[in-house]
Amino acid sequence: MVVCGGGCATPAMYRKSADCDVGRILSQKASLAPGYAPERAVAPPVASRNYDPGPPDCPPMPPDDPAAHRYMHCAGGVSGFRHWHADGDAPSIESDIWLDFVSTNDDGEIELSSDRAFELGLVHSRSFQSELENVYLTALALTLERFEFDVQWFGGTATEYRNGGRLTADGKRDEVASNAFLGFTRSFAAGGELLVNFANTFVWEFTGGKNTFAVSNLTIDLIQPLLRGAFRDIRLENLTQAERNVLYAIRDFARYRKQFYFDIVSGDQGYLDLLLKLQAIRNLEENLEALQQNLLAHEALAEAGIVTPLQVDQVFQSYQAGRLALIRARNALDNSLDAYKIRLGIPPEYPIALDDVPLNRFELTSPAVRQLESEINELLDAVRSAGPELDASGRQSGYQRLAEHLAEMHSELDLVAGELQRWEQGEPRQTDPTETGSRSSRDRRLMRDRMEELRRETIRLQTKIDRALTGGEIADLLSLEPLLRLASNLVSDLYVIQTQVRTYLVELKTVEVSQIDAVRLALDRRLDVMNRQAMVVDSWRKVRVAKDALQADLDVFVGADIGTVGDSTNPIDFSAKASSYRVGVSLDGPLNRRFERNQYRAELINYQRTRRDLIGLQDVVVQAVRRDLRTLDAEKLNFEISRHSLVAAARQVEQARVQLLAPDQSGDSSTTQDALNALSSLLSAKNSLIASWVAYETARMQLLLDIESLDLDQYGQIGDDVRANTPPAREALPRPDNAG
Repeated sequence: MVVCGGGCATPAMYRKSADCDVGRILSQKASLAPGYAPERAVAPPVASRNYDPGPPDCPPMPPDDPAAHRYMHCAGGVSGFRHWHADGDAPSIESDIWLDFVSTNDDGEIELSSDRAFELGLVHSRSFQSELENVYLTALALTLERFEFDVQWFGGTATEYRNGGRLTADGKRDEVASNAFLGFTRSFAAGGELLVNFANTFVWEFTGGKNTFAVSNLTIDLIQPLLRGAFRDIRLENLTQAERNVLYAIRDFARYRKQFYFDIVSGDQGYLDLLLKLQAIRNLEENLEALQQNLLAHEALAEAGIVTPLQVDQVFQSYQAGRLALIRARNALDNSLDAYKIRLGIPPEYPIALDDVPLNRFELTSPAVRQLESEINELLDAVRSAGPELDASGRQSGYQRLAEHLAEMHSELDLVAGELQRWEQGEPRQTDPTETGSRSSRDRRLMRDRMEELRRETIRLQTKIDRALTGGEIADLLSLEPLLRLASNLVSDLYVIQTQVRTYLVELKTVEVSQIDAVRLALDRRLDVMNRQAMVVDSWRKVRVAKDALQADLDVFVGADIGTVGDSTNPIDFSAKASSYRVGVSLDGPLNRRFERNQYRAELINYQRTRRDLIGLQDVVVQAVRRDLRTLDAEKLNFEISRHSLVAAARQVEQARVQLLAPDQSGDSSTTQDALNALSSLLSAKNSLIASWVAYETARMQLLLDIESLDLDQYGQIGDDVRANTPPAREALPRPDNAG
């Protein structure tokens, strides 16, 4: 009694036993679900924010709501349980142990790349943990179905003292009786059931002669159905379905894992979307800097009487609008970062730093070129503001500064020439001028010519400045302002060329797969299609099970009750005199099968529904793949259009700048509006370029996801080479090869 009352195992042993059984099941089926990586147990790791540091089998009481907690101690005026806090009290619902496992930079921020974000999501995401637990629970249900066909033991004992007066039905008695039983049941795959039970009773009588006797009984029953519920196709249905459900669950999890990666990296409010917002902020910052330079130039020109105060006010309003747009963009990024951190499972207030390496390709002009352009224009504004009052020493200083800027110009020319050479070597040349890409070939040729011309003009300008610095009378003849305007035009041309070269250096990852192969990949490899196809067979089997339930119950049974002599003291003194045997057949006719009839008809309809669902899913998958390919082509063209739009916008900005600084534009207010419009167009073009790149990458990842080629290992590394995963053509496909 002490042993049985205490239990044969502790809760921890039961928990570990369940984990062990589930682990074996998942390991057996993992190879059947490509992409499923059971990299950890169902319990969150210590490094996870979801980790519970308390004992798993005796967790301390979590913090409770004070108003609700009093009802645990007094409910309806009745005193409650006194030992709720026996296992201790948890200080908080969340532990901060996970912070010890988070790597941060020197500023205490989590450096977040796309791979790092996925790793954090695997560890901390609450939705990911729930999906992992769903797989575990499905496998746990299978352990029970498997156990049904094991030998199931049962046993127990009951001891009681009996006392009765002489007027009771059994007369006067004073005795102690102990009843014990031990047995097992066994279910067979063919539908049979075996029951073996050994029962034993010891009785000690304290009345009369204080007799002691034992009664034992061994019961054996075997039942085998022949019609309803008979044979393996019916009896193993629940086990078969449970086995298949685990396969479905790990396939669903493998599919979810890929979808989770897509959502973290490329989905709505994903990592690429954060980079898009970050680049938009940088574009706004650069635009604000240009607006500020434009404002300073207008203020200098206004002092010289070249532009009107109204033109200055227009530029100032544009500058203020740029400041407001920048503030709003930063707020939008901060809000998106908070939402993204919640998706990953980390607190919104925890600081993170986005890894902006993917954005380096969108730094279309070097900071040195922008700084050089700004300094030359500031010097030009200062010279124009001074006008005739500029003395000889001021002119001498201006020539010296311009000479220093030209030296920087030479090094930047070398940098841009190297980038132009890298572009020429990286892009395949077009053999036919009518092919797509002939425009970029023409642009390369024009830029090579313009780069050579820029070098010659820079050398000529350097020669003029050297002459001016060596002879005072020559300096008076040359005049500083025209030379500064020429230098400003040269650096503006360099700005446009570098923008164009770097724009063309931004490359797109291509997906080389035809529509036929893409559809084949999707229909052959999509895990959800596999599951839906298997579910059709599940419905088909259920029709067979429902049809079986319409039959009569016809069972063959064999049984024996082997007992001992009533007055014996030997508990195993079995005797044929005290035993009975039975064999027979039982029949329960199908006189009332209304429920079974309805169930059978419902299963027939459900089977047809699942068939249609599979056909519909295949149609949706094919539609999605075809849509993805169209979207990919459109986004690729959109990106090429954005390239040319950006180059044109850069040219427009520099042309407007040249017109604004021209000596004969006094009183022409259209130059101000042209400059503002050009800056706005450049900002839109830069935002359009990064947006089209993100849209293309998102469409590419969506295609990989839809054709089940977004392969992830257990560490989250992605393999997206579709060509290596393209299967050979099959003779029979759910869709014709000319499905285009």
